[in-house]
Amino acid sequence: MIKRKLIFVLCLLSASTLFAKEYSFEQAYDRALQTSDTLSSVKREQEMYRAQLSSARGLYLPQIGVKGSYTAINDPISIDLNEIRSAIQPLYPAGVTLPPFMLKVQDEQFFQAQAYAAWTLYSGGKISSANKAAGANVAGAQAKLDMLSNNLLVELTNKYFGALLSDKMVEVREKFLQNARQNAKDGADMFRVGMIAKVGKMSVDVLLAQAERDYASSLNDAQMAQSLLKSLLRENEDIKLGSSLFVVATEKLPTLRALQDKALENNPSLALLDSKMVLSEANAKAQKSGFLPSVYLFANRELYTNDLTVLDPDYAYGVGFAWNLFEGGRTYNQTKAAEKQTQSIISLKQQQTKDILTGLEYYYKKMQNAEQNYRALQKELAFTEEFYKTRRLGFRTGTSTSLEVNMAMTQWLKTQLDSLKAQYDFVTSLAMLLSLSGQADLFGEYAKQAL
Repeated sequence: MIKRKLIFVLCLLSASTLFAKEYSFEQAYDRALQTSDTLSSVKREQEMYRAQLSSARGLYLPQIGVKGSYTAINDPISIDLNEIRSAIQPLYPAGVTLPPFMLKVQDEQFFQAQAYAAWTLYSGGKISSANKAAGANVAGAQAKLDMLSNNLLVELTNKYFGALLSDKMVEVREKFLQNARQNAKDGADMFRVGMIAKVGKMSVDVLLAQAERDYASSLNDAQMAQSLLKSLLRENEDIKLGSSLFVVATEKLPTLRALQDKALENNPSLALLDSKMVLSEANAKAQKSGFLPSVYLFANRELYTNDLTVLDPDYAYGVGFAWNLFEGGRTYNQTKAAEKQTQSIISLKQQQTKDILTGLEYYYKKMQNAEQNYRALQKELAFTEEFYKTRRLGFRTGTSTSLEVNMAMTQWLKTQLDSLKAQYDFVTSLAMLLSLSGQADLFGEYAKQAL
């Protein structure tokens, strides 16, 4: 039953390989960047903040416009001076009658149109704070983009090389299974002619059953790893992996100190906190501007003069100011809140910096261990291969036991899998180091320097 299942799974894998689309790691990374909805969302957010920055810059310029209105009132507006008329009428000769002293100021229906301009000369820091905040939002959006790109590199490294690791493990376990079958066949033949006892035959049979089970499990693991990678890259067909696991000599890589210095300079998480700090400081300055007056120039010009009253000028210009002297402590409390927010961000950045430096040290040592293990395992691989061949030959000639053959096979398998795991640990640690130090774009360059 297990053999039939293995044959069926192998047929599926072979058929899928024929139609698989090949991706190198660099191509897969480009694809992931293009298809990420989260990245697309942040890009739109960045465009929004850039538009807001352009809007904030417009606050430095004067405002110019026109306005008009049509108005109807219940009665015309007039000035009644008939009391003065009554007082001076007796001074005139008899028979002279003064006209009514009524001055019509405004008709019951009238139209107004004006051109106006206003230019803020001093706002107490409101305009500069708005521009500083808008610039911080743009910088923060860029930091988010960089952070997501770096995180995507780490995620893709885990899934791409995880799928590659699974495929290589299938190959190793398939070879192990073939050897286990051959040993089981040899054991059966030798038991039949009386060269080994039944317990010796049972030993190789048990190892064969275990090899079949582990091989089937590795096939399932490879399918799951392939599914995760397809989901990340938005592909429906299986993906053929065009890159290889690798290890780079650590002397070709930056030192831990250099990576930590780069992280303090380029880490997007720290850059995002810097932008939030600038935003918080701009908010605090904007709140403090509430204690200061605003000074502005203004000018008006009447465009339609037919309905002007005797009291309305054709044009006017001047300087104005506004100063809010009391508002119930709202400005004071908002200023204190903004200052507390800045202090909170400073504390958060200090903790974030410590975490990043600690993370760099952890992954750097993990990468060094992986490289050292890989180098040591390369020597061990040749030894275990030769050791197994010797034990197998001895088993077939009756000079080695089945337990000795099984031990040699198991040691060979362990060395092969450990070598693959060391390479996987190296590439994933390297991706984390480059992500934390803000140098995700250098991953491909280091891959070219593989041992």
